[in-house]
Amino acid sequence: MPPRPEFQAVILAAVADGDTLAPLTNSLPLGLLPVANRPLLSYQLELLTRSHSFKQVLVLTVERWLSQLATWVSESYKGPLQVELLVVPDRAGSADALRHVRAHIVTDFVLIAGDVITDVPFQRMADLHRLQGAAMTALYRESAPREAGVAKKAKDLDGIDFVGVDERGQRLLSVEAAADCEGGVVSVSQSLLRAYPHVTLRTDLIDAHVYIFAPWVLDVLELKEHFVSAKFELVPYLVRKQFLSKANLSKAKLAAARRASGAADGAVDSVASGGGGAPTATGSGPPAVTRAPSDVACTKGGGAGSGAVGGGGAVGSASAFAMAAGEATRRQLDHDDFRCCCYIMPHDAAVYCLRVSSLKEYVQANLDVSRESRVTHYEKAEASEGTVVKEGNFVHKSRDRDSTLGEAVEVAGRTAIKKSSIGPHCRIGMNVKITNCVLMDHVVIGDKVSMSNSVVCSNSEVREGASLKDVQVAAGVTVEAGANHKGESITEEMDTEED
Repeated sequence: MPPRPEFQAVILAAVADGDTLAPLTNSLPLGLLPVANRPLLSYQLELLTRSHSFKQVLVLTVERWLSQLATWVSESYKGPLQVELLVVPDRAGSADALRHVRAHIVTDFVLIAGDVITDVPFQRMADLHRLQGAAMTALYRESAPREAGVAKKAKDLDGIDFVGVDERGQRLLSVEAAADCEGGVVSVSQSLLRAYPHVTLRTDLIDAHVYIFAPWVLDVLELKEHFVSAKFELVPYLVRKQFLSKANLSKAKLAAARRASGAADGAVDSVASGGGGAPTATGSGPPAVTRAPSDVACTKGGGAGSGAVGGGGAVGSASAFAMAAGEATRRQLDHDDFRCCCYIMPHDAAVYCLRVSSLKEYVQANLDVSRESRVTHYEKAEASEGTVVKEGNFVHKSRDRDSTLGEAVEVAGRTAIKKSSIGPHCRIGMNVKITNCVLMDHVVIGDKVSMSNSVVCSNSEVREGASLKDVQVAAGVTVEAGANHKGESITEEMDTEED
């Protein structure tokens, strides 16, 4: 029997907790949205590969996007990880999705939102999780400090959390969304203050939506059937429960222990097994997902380059001391006690972390990865060697160093492309100005078009003389000549109505 993996990985490739990038995701799943001409999912898989702690990853999707993701995994993904696609119900939140795949998870696991791009050193976060014997460890990044003399406004609290940490900044003691605080008043329980008289409340920490959970947390979700979101419900619940009665959690831990010692053995065989070649259906595991596992799973195995899992070999960066100390901590803790931790990335660290959960962040991510002066450790996808540039094509002359161009892009003369990502097989006319934009594949831009801070999805056309600012154009839509759009989404339905 292969050794049990120390960590498993779950990526939410088409599952979101209320955030949406429509109409960008009307015709393709979140995981396949291109950033600098690479799909979002490829960045998360690269993060896991760099850690040398994983051989297999569970990618959760809905029925609608299964075929597109399966095609990308089988035809385009060249990495060492074994990718298994699992279908969850439509409109499932992150907590709902975990319930449906719990039979596939038998050990501590990392949960990664499908819109995250980060090159955080995962092993450091994992070492903290081990050392503390944590039930949950969350990744946070510090926001940049405000400039001197700039006053904080009420709207600056929109979407932020009040995060309570200990003096070392490692224990996560309280989490409360600013939207849930009446009059900006944060409540702190007496039981927390008795255990930690000195609590630092911070508003400069941004939840990266990357978590490491102990496996018994999945049984908490069975007890709390109304939980929909990991971020908004499960994480705050666990943080509060550190200092409250845990009678009901004992049942969850007992159920997890029984699963780990019994039925999980068969699941481990499936999770740890390797493979190669094109995707094949898997038939193992209990029917805990929405359809029979043979219908919902699509796997692609890696080659010899994948890192070993479960100690030794390629997991050299995983501290043996941290693993041993973590086990000791778990033994010292009473069975009803647990800890929640946080790994905080300083704002000035040479580490990149951004959630692509809005149009502004999506455009920013394209710019960050494309920049000549590296902002991230990720490489943009450039046109492959041997691409034929037609005579009279100004593709190389027209763009700056902070832009990315895909294969077979054609650009006419007197056109300027700045801080933009241009997908493969795009055609751009004369006297066009494109600034801080994203063009997906097979987009046609007519002469004298002006575009800024906009996204144009695949197979769309913007005709001569049109002007777009802060606009999202859905796939397959035509923007008529001379049109002037600002701050709106142009969908297929709108295009039909205008006709």
